[in-house]
Amino acid sequence: MTEFNQKPSALFWVLGVLFLLWGLMGCGMYLTEVMMSDRAYEETFGQDLFAVRHVYPVWAMAAYASAVWSGLLAAILFLLRKRVSAVIFIVSLVAAIIGFIPTFTNSVLKEAAGSGYWVMPVIVVVLGALEVWYSRKQSAKGILR
Repeated sequence: MTEFNQKPSALFWVLGVLFLLWGLMGCGMYLTEVMMSDRAYEETFGQDLFAVRHVYPVWAMAAYASAVWSGLLAAILFLLRKRVSAVIFIVSLVAAIIGFIPTFTNSVLKEAAGSGYWVMPVIVVVLGALEVWYSRKQSAKGILR
Protein backbone atom coordinates (compact mmCIF):
# COMPACT_ATOMS: atom_id res chain seq x y z
CA MET A 1 0.00 0.00 0.00
CA THR A 2 1.14 3.53 -0.62
CA GLU A 3 1.12 6.02 2.21
CA PHE A 4 -2.02 7.64 0.79
CA ASN A 5 -3.92 4.37 1.16
CA GLN A 6 -3.00 3.84 4.82
CA LYS A 7 -6.06 4.08 7.03
CA PRO A 8 -5.69 5.30 10.60
CA SER A 9 -6.86 3.02 13.39
CA ALA A 10 -9.59 3.90 15.86
CA LEU A 11 -6.82 4.48 18.42
CA PHE A 12 -5.36 7.16 16.13
CA TRP A 13 -8.64 9.07 16.14
CA VAL A 14 -9.23 8.62 19.87
CA LEU A 15 -5.74 9.83 20.75
CA GLY A 16 -5.98 12.61 18.18
CA VAL A 17 -9.15 13.94 19.79
CA LEU A 18 -7.57 13.63 23.24
CA PHE A 19 -4.50 15.54 22.00
CA LEU A 20 -6.83 18.22 20.67
CA LEU A 21 -8.75 18.46 23.95
CA TRP A 22 -5.48 18.61 25.91
CA GLY A 23 -4.29 21.41 23.63
CA LEU A 24 -7.53 23.33 24.04
CA MET A 25 -7.30 22.97 27.82
CA GLY A 26 -3.71 24.23 27.79
CA CYS A 27 -4.62 27.27 25.70
CA GLY A 28 -7.63 27.93 27.92
CA MET A 29 -5.49 27.78 31.06
CA TYR A 30 -2.90 30.08 29.49
CA LEU A 31 -5.53 32.64 28.47
CA THR A 32 -7.16 32.44 31.88
CA GLU A 33 -3.88 33.09 33.66
CA VAL A 34 -2.73 36.00 31.52
CA MET A 35 -6.11 37.71 31.28
CA MET A 36 -7.09 37.49 34.94
CA SER A 37 -7.08 40.63 36.99
CA ASP A 38 -4.90 40.57 40.07
CA ARG A 39 -7.99 40.34 42.26
CA ALA A 40 -9.43 37.39 40.32
CA TYR A 41 -6.03 35.68 40.30
CA GLU A 42 -5.73 35.97 44.07
CA GLU A 43 -9.29 34.67 44.59
CA THR A 44 -8.68 31.73 42.26
CA PHE A 45 -5.14 30.67 43.15
CA GLY A 46 -4.74 32.04 46.67
CA GLN A 47 -2.59 34.67 48.31
CA ASP A 48 0.67 32.69 48.19
CA LEU A 49 0.61 32.23 44.40
CA PHE A 50 -0.70 35.74 43.88
CA ALA A 51 2.28 37.11 45.83
CA VAL A 52 4.68 35.53 43.32
CA ARG A 53 2.60 36.05 40.18
CA HIS A 54 4.92 38.75 38.88
CA VAL A 55 8.08 36.85 39.87
CA TYR A 56 7.60 34.34 37.05
CA PRO A 57 10.02 35.43 34.28
CA VAL A 58 8.71 36.82 31.00
CA TRP A 59 10.78 34.32 29.02
CA ALA A 60 9.11 31.44 30.89
CA MET A 61 5.65 32.86 30.15
CA ALA A 62 6.67 33.16 26.49
CA ALA A 63 7.73 29.51 26.56
CA TYR A 64 4.39 28.61 28.17
CA ALA A 65 2.52 30.43 25.41
CA SER A 66 4.66 28.77 22.74
CA ALA A 67 4.09 25.35 24.30
CA VAL A 68 0.31 25.52 24.45
CA TRP A 69 -0.32 27.18 21.09
CA SER A 70 2.14 24.98 19.21
CA GLY A 71 0.65 21.93 20.97
CA LEU A 72 -2.82 22.92 19.79
CA LEU A 73 -1.54 23.48 16.25
CA ALA A 74 0.22 20.10 16.31
CA ALA A 75 -2.97 18.36 17.47
CA ILE A 76 -4.98 19.94 14.67
CA LEU A 77 -2.34 18.97 12.10
CA PHE A 78 -2.22 15.47 13.57
CA LEU A 79 -5.97 15.05 13.01
CA LEU A 80 -5.45 16.35 9.47
CA ARG A 81 -2.81 13.60 9.14
CA LYS A 82 0.06 15.99 8.47
CA ARG A 83 3.57 14.69 9.12
CA VAL A 84 4.76 18.10 10.32
CA SER A 85 2.63 17.59 13.45
CA ALA A 86 5.37 15.36 14.89
CA VAL A 87 7.92 18.18 14.61
CA ILE A 88 5.53 20.71 16.13
CA PHE A 89 4.79 18.35 19.03
CA ILE A 90 8.56 18.33 19.69
CA VAL A 91 8.63 22.14 19.65
CA SER A 92 5.72 22.19 22.09
CA LEU A 93 7.40 19.73 24.46
CA VAL A 94 10.70 21.63 24.45
CA ALA A 95 8.87 24.92 25.06
CA ALA A 96 6.96 23.37 27.97
CA ILE A 97 10.17 22.11 29.55
CA ILE A 98 11.74 25.55 29.20
CA GLY A 99 8.63 27.14 30.69
CA PHE A 100 8.88 24.90 33.75
CA ILE A 101 12.49 25.78 34.55
CA PRO A 102 11.57 28.50 37.08
CA THR A 103 9.15 26.10 38.78
CA PHE A 104 12.08 23.88 39.73
CA THR A 105 14.87 26.44 40.11
CA ASN A 106 13.23 29.37 41.90
CA SER A 107 12.79 28.58 45.59
CA VAL A 108 10.26 31.41 46.05
CA LEU A 109 8.01 29.94 43.34
CA LYS A 110 8.40 26.41 44.70
CA GLU A 111 7.51 27.51 48.22
CA ALA A 112 4.44 29.43 47.04
CA ALA A 113 3.19 26.46 44.99
CA GLY A 114 3.54 24.03 47.89
CA SER A 115 4.67 20.44 47.97
CA GLY A 116 2.76 19.48 44.81
CA TYR A 117 4.61 22.01 42.61
CA TRP A 118 6.05 19.20 40.50
CA VAL A 119 2.79 17.38 39.63
CA MET A 120 1.59 19.46 36.67
CA PRO A 121 5.03 19.69 35.03
CA VAL A 122 5.36 15.90 35.20
CA ILE A 123 1.90 15.38 33.68
CA VAL A 124 2.63 17.87 30.89
CA VAL A 125 6.02 16.35 30.05
CA VAL A 126 4.69 12.77 30.08
CA LEU A 127 1.74 13.65 27.84
CA GLY A 128 3.99 15.73 25.60
CA ALA A 129 6.38 12.81 25.24
CA LEU A 130 3.42 10.55 24.38
CA GLU A 131 2.33 13.01 21.67
CA VAL A 132 5.84 13.08 20.21
CA TRP A 133 6.26 9.31 20.34
CA TYR A 134 2.85 8.48 18.88
CA SER A 135 2.99 11.08 16.12
CA ARG A 136 6.45 9.89 15.08
CA LYS A 137 5.20 6.29 15.10
CA GLN A 138 2.23 7.24 12.90
CA SER A 139 4.53 9.17 10.59
CA ALA A 140 6.80 6.15 10.20
CA LYS A 141 3.76 3.96 9.38
CA GLY A 142 2.71 6.38 6.64
CA ILE A 143 -0.48 7.44 8.42
CA LEU A 144 0.77 11.01 8.57
CA ARG A 145 1.82 12.39 5.21
